[in-house]
Amino acid sequence: MLTHLAIANIALISSLNLEFGPGFTALTGETGAGKSLLMDALGLALGNRADMSLIRHGETQAEVTATFSPSPTPQLEALLEEQGVTLENNELILRRQLKAESSKAWLNGTPVPASVLAQVGALLVDIHAQHGTQALLSPAAQRTLLDNLGGHVSTLQNVQQTHYNWRQAHKQHATLAAQCEQARADAERLATWHTELEKLAYQPGEEDTLQAQRARLVNFTQLQQHLTVADDALNSEGATLSHLRSASRALHNASQLDSSLLPLAERLEATLTELTDAAHDTARAAGSLEAEGNLETIDDRLHALKAAARKHNVSIAELPSVLTHLAAQTTNLAETEAQVEVLRQASATTRSSFESACQALTAARQTAATNLQPKLEVALKALHLPNARLHVTLMPLPPENWSGQGAEAVELHLAANPGSPAQPIAKVASGGELSRLMLAIKSVLYQGLAPQTVVFDEIDTGLSGAAAAAVGHAMAGIGLRHQTLAITHHPQVAAAAHAHYRIAKQVEAGHTTTQLTPLGSAERQEELARLLSGNAITPQAREAARALLAEAATHQQQAA
Repeated sequence: MLTHLAIANIALISSLNLEFGPGFTALTGETGAGKSLLMDALGLALGNRADMSLIRHGETQAEVTATFSPSPTPQLEALLEEQGVTLENNELILRRQLKAESSKAWLNGTPVPASVLAQVGALLVDIHAQHGTQALLSPAAQRTLLDNLGGHVSTLQNVQQTHYNWRQAHKQHATLAAQCEQARADAERLATWHTELEKLAYQPGEEDTLQAQRARLVNFTQLQQHLTVADDALNSEGATLSHLRSASRALHNASQLDSSLLPLAERLEATLTELTDAAHDTARAAGSLEAEGNLETIDDRLHALKAAARKHNVSIAELPSVLTHLAAQTTNLAETEAQVEVLRQASATTRSSFESACQALTAARQTAATNLQPKLEVALKALHLPNARLHVTLMPLPPENWSGQGAEAVELHLAANPGSPAQPIAKVASGGELSRLMLAIKSVLYQGLAPQTVVFDEIDTGLSGAAAAAVGHAMAGIGLRHQTLAITHHPQVAAAAHAHYRIAKQVEAGHTTTQLTPLGSAERQEELARLLSGNAITPQAREAARALLAEAATHQQQAA
């Protein structure tokens, strides 16, 4: 429960230090006295979004500290362990500080993000505001309420997990099946390409060989002419070699007469030898020159290779790797088809598990609806709705609309008066009826929850005196197990409380502040009289206040 709340510099609140005990505590005050500021301050300690406008005018920072004596639930213990926070003397201190441009949070002195305060706060405090009753109109909220009241949250979690598993398996199967279908559509084209490349039978280095052959064929005539001229010039009758041989013989004869000419004769002889060898090679080349293949055939082959390379957007040298890749794709298609079947079976299996989980959840909801309906009607009767008949209706959904929330929608139907048909509460419930319906649901729900702090923020607006008294008694009943705080304008509700605070504004030294004062017996009677008659308290109002307190005391004794 909330044991202490310290507030500093929150709007009209300069400084407040409040102590709270178990049971049901009422907080009352004039309109504008600052009751909403108290909720704003508590909300900050519970991790609500930082609102810098709450910092009191003229101050640079504001701070709220909420001290709890919590119930050691597994969820809370796990969260504290995750944050490295330990309980000291069974105290949990949530602290929040606001500055002009920043917000800081601490949990038992350990700095934490505000989001952690929110997670902890959600396990410690359950807040219900006037507008919150409208959430009951949502089918999703009604379904959640049934699951919480029925105590089959674990069954719901199994539906959510199996639904997630099926969706993942279904997605994987659908994705691969689509890829496989596309691969099948491409298979004929791929096979054609594979056949084309196999038939083309490109050999490594073939392009260079063909280009060299083509170059020789293109230049064949000119090459032949040049070699013939060279051969004739060197080897024909009266050609260069014939003259050089004559010159060599003449020099050798001359060297017989003049030995100084011998080196010259030898040089010419050596040159003649080299030229003779070259002439023989030239004659051999000219004689052996033949066309290597057909130019048209080579051009056709090169064209085919280039066309295949363009088609597959590769170089000619890369065509063998394309052929290998196409063969692998054909093999992969068979493997993919086998994998698609595996995933199809997995999808079917997980869908079956999901459907089984949905069936279990449906059965649990049906049992919960049957068991809870009379309990809720008893609670409604105690809240001054004696003729109300509440029906929890399960509406099956088509299989394609099943989700992680199960196989049906849940809707609360209310027949508020005898003879009237039960209709969705959104159509027939007034604001006061919605408040009491919500309180009836919570009264039943809280019976099975670990003790916590429950806050009701003016949910009794619009109720008559008798209905308000019933609401007060219901809050007092909740207060027997859970610490209950209620901000109220109704004296009947406040009279049912075990403790009472009055919220009021006062002006000191030209500054307006909000104060929260615990009321003793006499002060409480005066406050109830004020709520009954306004600021001009009459003897009749005081008498009515005494009667309310006496009635509440009797009711509390009976409840105990």
